[in-house]
Amino acid sequence: MGTQLISFRLKDEEVAVLMQYANPEESANLTAQRVIRQMLGTQDIPADRLTTFLTQVNEFQEQVKSVRVFIDETINERLEAVDRLIDEAVNQHMQAELLQARGRFDKFEQRLDKYFQILRASGRLPTPKKKRSELPAEPLNPSELAQRLINPKTGHSYSQSAISRQKERVNFPFWSEARDPQGIAWEYDPNDGLFYPLQPS
Repeated sequence: MGTQLISFRLKDEEVAVLMQYANPEESANLTAQRVIRQMLGTQDIPADRLTTFLTQVNEFQEQVKSVRVFIDETINERLEAVDRLIDEAVNQHMQAELLQARGRFDKFEQRLDKYFQILRASGRLPTPKKKRSELPAEPLNPSELAQRLINPKTGHSYSQSAISRQKERVNFPFWSEARDPQGIAWEYDPNDGLFYPLQPS
């Protein structure tokens, strides 16, 4: 281990305090060296062992840094894993809620269909009458009708699958009429798979 010369000045008062720790016939410099070594805890360690000790301290500090980096990375990985689990749980919960809501909505629409069937059977529900000459000349396919009808909840067009779910319901003409920009009712013809415009009589 090398040595370094450290030179600094002390006030007379500081030298007086330092010399209180001096051994007989010991200079102020030697006393300062001994006191500093005592404060550092290195006075009883041989030079070669002190070098080894300092090397071990440096290695330990490097290990601490490595462990800290590993812990930080591990914590980040764990946090990311927790975030993924939370996202999956939330998505699963939302999907379950959507399935339950869709089930309740389907039951409601089935009851509504039965209600319309009863009204139609009793003659209290007017049947829309075809007037193709006064309405759009051409029928629409499912994709075209989906683009035409507007969902009142979102303000956007429907998907083709939504039209497919609704097309054979008894109240489809009235359902489509409420969503058509021109208030036109549409009827599905299973023979050609197209939708024809209707108008209440």
